[in-house]
Amino acid sequence: MKINLEPRDDHQVKIIAEFETSSLDQYKGKAARRIASKAKIPGFRPGKAPYDVIARFYGEPAIEEDAIELMMEEVYPDILTEAKISPAAPGMLEDVDKGDPIKFTFVIPLEPTVDLGSYREIRKAYTPEPVTEEQVDEFIQRLRRTYATAEPIERPAEVGDLVYVKVNATIINPSENDKPELLKDSPLQLVIGENDPEDNGYPYTGFGDELIGLSANQEKTFRYTYTQDSKFENLRGKEVEFHVLLQNVKKLTLPEENDEFAKMFGEYESFEQLKEGAKQQLAARQQSDYDLTYFEDLLDEVAQKATVKFPPQVLEHEMEHIVESVTHDLSHQHMDLETYLKTIKKEKEAWMEEDVKPAAVKNLTKSLVIQELSKVEGIKFENEDLQAEVTNMLVEMQQNTEPKALEKQLKNKDFINAVTMEAASRVINRKTFERMKEIATGTFIESKEEDKAVEPKKSTRKSAKTAEPTVDTVAEEKPKARKTTKKVTEPAADN
Repeated sequence: MKINLEPRDDHQVKIIAEFETSSLDQYKGKAARRIASKAKIPGFRPGKAPYDVIARFYGEPAIEEDAIELMMEEVYPDILTEAKISPAAPGMLEDVDKGDPIKFTFVIPLEPTVDLGSYREIRKAYTPEPVTEEQVDEFIQRLRRTYATAEPIERPAEVGDLVYVKVNATIINPSENDKPELLKDSPLQLVIGENDPEDNGYPYTGFGDELIGLSANQEKTFRYTYTQDSKFENLRGKEVEFHVLLQNVKKLTLPEENDEFAKMFGEYESFEQLKEGAKQQLAARQQSDYDLTYFEDLLDEVAQKATVKFPPQVLEHEMEHIVESVTHDLSHQHMDLETYLKTIKKEKEAWMEEDVKPAAVKNLTKSLVIQELSKVEGIKFENEDLQAEVTNMLVEMQQNTEPKALEKQLKNKDFINAVTMEAASRVINRKTFERMKEIATGTFIESKEEDKAVEPKKSTRKSAKTAEPTVDTVAEEKPKARKTTKKVTEPAADN
């Protein structure tokens, strides 16, 4: 066997493997026997007809075609071994030259590669804000409003009142892709003056202020221009006209801020304990939100310094995963993908290219960078870490899954393996992020031995998936090639 490698720009390699013409003869015999075993040839039992009879019935070209397929399947793993290639996905048989010598031309997708560059030079301050008394007070007030009593009242609406309205909303000067009518007789209830501390107000923060002074059955029309950083991306910078009908007004009577109120929540004996519990809860949430943003921003900086390459097949797989995820999420809204695409006025091809593909590139890049960081930094964990994470995941599942369904899942070996692998991935990612925080804040200290072990370097990934500990040993299969002449034209992403 003689092979010739031709690297391609899309992180694939073309391999031309040459074989003596006589090499095909042994496979012709196998091909003929395989044909005979599946065919009915008069006068012979299945698989017993001689070669010349089979050739007469089915023709030499049919035998040769089958022989080439058998030969390709058998020699493909040897070609990869000879070329020292671990493919990221099945290779593609692009061409067969039946001359002398016989030539197989394969296009093989290479494993993703990651060069992290000078990521250890990145510096990023870690400065989470403490919870303020104002935040605690707002939290307590929201609790009080939740447990308030509401009485209908015959007067204009004031701050602190609970109002019920019907809302119509229309975009002023809509673009070609906009659906002008946003809301039609949409029911809404809100407390005037109550603003979401996370700025998630609907339809926008401060909407209720427009209702002050309105009495039951009165109407009002007003306009609002959404900011460029609005959480409603499709409304950023756009002016919307609202028409509301106030149906009724209710006065809220809030419970007193005392020990009796605190005891309503079971675990507190005094109002001061309730405030302290609220502070701890807010601090945990605020810390979690800050960490998420910090690590996402830090990962973006690392990814910008890194050079990540992967073949189109890996990108296509990630795109398929995103489509499956979107389809799953839409199903919970009783909507299918086709209907969703109609609502955003996009053909599927355009959606895949403009929305799905960039998201897939971003996901892959970050995933591969995290994997490489964990490898280069030598991140490890103890069994106790894994067991604790598995326990946390099971607690989460108990809260969101019916007991009988969860019990059935826990008897499934594949399900347990999947949970364990996901738990391992979470622990590795968390420890990797902690290491990156230490590096970015300049607090990471290592010994000379550790420094040698984690010297940043260019790496070729053996898998596009996270290298995680397996629960069971998986038998290795021989790599396969796809027999097709269809070429992949999607360019791979270089980041």
